[in-house]
Amino acid sequence: MAGRGGRERVSRWLALMLAFGLIAAACGGGAGEESPAGGGGDAEVLVQEPGDSVGADDVGDGDGAGAAAPEATEPEAPQPDAEQPDDGQPADAAEDEPLTVPVDSTTTTVPSEVQPQFGGTLRVGVEAEGDGLNPAANSFAVSAYVMTYPMFDPLAYYDTSGRPIPYLAESFTKIGDGSVWQMRLREGVRFHDGTDLDAGDVIATFQAQLADPVISLAVRPAFGAENAIAKIDDLTVEFRLSRPVATFPAYVTGQLGMVLPSEWLGRALQDASLNQMPVGQGPFMIESRVQDEVTVLVRNPDYWAADLIDVYLDRIEVYPITDPQIAAERVAAGDLDLVVTANAEATLTLREAEGVTTIENVRSSEHVSMMNTTRPPFDDLRARQALTFAADQDAYVALIRQGTAPAAHTMFHPDLVWSNPDIVQETNMPERAAPLVASYCADFPSNCSDGRINVTLSHSGPSVEQTRTAELQADTWGDFFNVGLAEALQDDLIVQVVLGDYEVVNWRHFGSIEPDSSVLWLSCESIGFIALNFPRYCDPQRDEWMYEQRASEDLDRRVELWHRIQESMRDSYAYIFWSSVNWTIGARDNVNNICGQTSPADGTELFCNNQGNVQLHQVWLS
Repeated sequence: MAGRGGRERVSRWLALMLAFGLIAAACGGGAGEESPAGGGGDAEVLVQEPGDSVGADDVGDGDGAGAAAPEATEPEAPQPDAEQPDDGQPADAAEDEPLTVPVDSTTTTVPSEVQPQFGGTLRVGVEAEGDGLNPAANSFAVSAYVMTYPMFDPLAYYDTSGRPIPYLAESFTKIGDGSVWQMRLREGVRFHDGTDLDAGDVIATFQAQLADPVISLAVRPAFGAENAIAKIDDLTVEFRLSRPVATFPAYVTGQLGMVLPSEWLGRALQDASLNQMPVGQGPFMIESRVQDEVTVLVRNPDYWAADLIDVYLDRIEVYPITDPQIAAERVAAGDLDLVVTANAEATLTLREAEGVTTIENVRSSEHVSMMNTTRPPFDDLRARQALTFAADQDAYVALIRQGTAPAAHTMFHPDLVWSNPDIVQETNMPERAAPLVASYCADFPSNCSDGRINVTLSHSGPSVEQTRTAELQADTWGDFFNVGLAEALQDDLIVQVVLGDYEVVNWRHFGSIEPDSSVLWLSCESIGFIALNFPRYCDPQRDEWMYEQRASEDLDRRVELWHRIQESMRDSYAYIFWSSVNWTIGARDNVNNICGQTSPADGTELFCNNQGNVQLHQVWLS
């Protein structure tokens, strides 16, 4: 059994991998593969000039090739008895054409006669605290991103069509088959400490990530060559990957795209306390931070893009509140201005609160149960099938999600073009479970009692919603399974799952603007002593499909491959998909322009609310 220190390292590593799913998904080059040092074919350049927006039509030309950004609307304040869509989908969900990206459900505009106002403090509630805010040393998830996106302009970000666009970078150039990418930085970018951004800072940040014992596990496998990054000139760097990747700019839209000053990095290596007060180049800079209490950001008076965009707020205060329902109630009472949550009760509170608007996205992850296919009873297909057939998805959606999110059938919401429409989740079929259980218990009587299979269901806690979910599942499975419940703190549960020390577990999984991120959670190469393929189910043919789609720029072919990948997942019976996750941003009506943020470089409108991630640099208070 790992000691507490070892368990904490494993937990921190997985938290990082969960946050870095997109970049880590590029790992897995075979032994002996070499990445070219450069050249090798025509170069493809992704560059944006001022005013040149990459639109949905540029994503592809097949059926459902792109999704236009949702039209801006000014919704009425939700009322307690307002009728919600029957399946929990946003009211403006696409009806006729599947989407390539999980668009946000609501964007808001302010009447033209109301002018943006400068000044004020935005008070934000988040569901957790981070161990630090240094993108080269700490683990980021949604809560940490709320604090760090205002401080760091990432090298790339997503436009409303879900296409990664240059942001802090000026351009990305694919060399040859996509195993090599060159990136050029914008001129005139200054850090909060007054130093200028250059290629040396990008390389120093990358090298610090490689040197970190935790982050290196997420970064190193993606870069097969010894010289994984190289300076071309003062503003240009070259990345050398272990496999061809058609969507490399997407990998630097988050933590791995946040650049630190090389001089500051040197000091932070000697003084770990600096990880709480990092130096970025974004529109806000950190003023103070008391972990588990509040982090205060103030407007950067020397922002490099101040002549290109208006930054309205004076301050952003971020409060970690681990009970989402309490955070929602504080927004409703006016004690907070904004909260990000995926909790159904909190979403309902926000919907019903007077003077509060919600921005909800049900297309960017799923609630699932995962079965460990390497230990009894779920090393046997019959047990996995029986648990699936006996699952009461209808009760789960009605009683746990309470109309806030629709049932899920695959890893993609059915509105998305990636979703295979021929797959229907095989739940609510108890008559099919009975003969399978009888057959299994006849072969393995020691794993059964009273004609039912013995199984332990693990879940995180203490949590009212998690406990209610587990008890409902145990009750509905009870005719065929003797279900014991095992509650664990989230950190401990993460360790148990990655080490394979579980039978079936409830999880929130998958979901990203770029579906390639899911390769990390499905590939055979992610199975080991520590497994990120949590069910530990290996399908070599599925791996071939996943790596083919990674290298492809043909949307139709990628869609076809992802449809096949979902068929493999269905046939494995390693997952039970319960419902989509409803990522909700709830804000007081005086908080304006949550959606509608634009790139400081060229004014391109940015994607709003992907898994709760949201930019705040152009929010203003009325």
